[in-house]
Amino acid sequence: SSLQKTAFLIAAVYGMTAVIFAALGSHFFHIDKTTTNYLIFNNAVIYQLLHSVLVLWLSTLKNPNFWIRSAIISMLLGVTLFSLGLYVFAINGEIGRAHV
Repeated sequence: SSLQKTAFLIAAVYGMTAVIFAALGSHFFHIDKTTTNYLIFNNAVIYQLLHSVLVLWLSTLKNPNFWIRSAIISMLLGVTLFSLGLYVFAINGEIGRAHV
């Protein structure tokens, strides 16, 4: 189906960008490796990479039912919002600060 083809391509891009973000996090963003922000950034990369592999697999299933299609959409949307939020917080150094 077109959802599966689109999901496969998006998941492949997510996997590729997770590897790129991991390299950028190590060499470009200069996140101090002793801080919580570094751990948060790494978690974002891991979540993005694992979900991209799962969506790649789900998008190859034959005749996906409603639940599989819903899982694909939910994971793509969820990992986008979740990992993106973690990346922004980790790079900007806003984690752990109270905002009043």
